[in-house]
Parts: sequence; structure tokens; C-alpha cells
Amino acid sequence: MLTMRTLLAVATLPFLAVSSSAQTARPMDKTQAIRAECFRQANEAARAQVGMASANPAATAEGNSVGANAYYSCIRKNGLRR
Repeated sequence: MLTMRTLLAVATLPFLAVSSSAQTARPMDKTQAIRAECFRQANEAARAQVGMASANPAATAEGNSVGANAYYSCIRKNGLRR
């Protein structure tokens, strides 16, 4: 029984080491931070246009359009390209 536990521990050890190192987040660079903020602003603009949840496809399409326009204008304002 002890050898089975040892074998299981040795077999799972590499997976645990890889999963813990994969979970550490690398710091966000300036470009990614700007894009993330623009994406957040675009989501707010789309949500404000459509409301909470709309079943109307035209309202959803208009919300998507407003969100995309907000994202691209924020990106341009910050000097980034698509």
C-alpha cells in the first residue's frame, strides 16, 4: 500500500508543479493595459445602449456597433492601431 501511494505521489508531482507555475500571471504591459481599459469602456457603452438584456436583435446589433465604435475611438485616442 505504501508503494502505491509513493508511486501515485511521484506520478502526480510533475503535473502539480506545472499547474502552479501556469497560474502565476505575468505583469500586464502598457499596451495590454490600454486595450483592456478600452474594452471595459466599450462594454459599458454597449450595455448603456442596449440596457441589461434585450431580446431585440436590432437593439443588440446597435449595441455591438456602439461598443465597437467606442473601442476603436479609445484605441485611436491612445495612439494604438487595431
